[in-house]
Amino acid sequence: MNSEEIIVNGVRIAAGDGEGCRTLALPSGAEAKIRHAHGRDLMRAQRAATGGDPTAVVFALIAELCEIDGRRIVFEDVMEMDLGDVLALQNEVVGENFELPPQRDSQD
Repeated sequence: MNSEEIIVNGVRIAAGDGEGCRTLALPSGAEAKIRHAHGRDLMRAQRAATGGDPTAVVFALIAELCEIDGRRIVFEDVMEMDLGDVLALQNEVVGENFELPPQRDSQD
């Protein structure tokens, strides 16, 4: 077993081989590696985000699927990230399934 491989109840949930992973350059300059998601990832994220807050579920899902600069992250890491990085990861992880509030017209 590779040191970056994680097996839970006999199911491989992460591996360092890059299979099924995408890489994203974040606005901060950090590099995110995002692995392919499965239903069990969403279930774990929903369990981690107690209270049913949809934004918390998205943050937990980001933590479940992403490595930043080769390091696994947790929910609290996502909360402390620069907003630009969080939005980029959010878009990459949930994409069009997440609706942002409408943008206001800028006032010059």
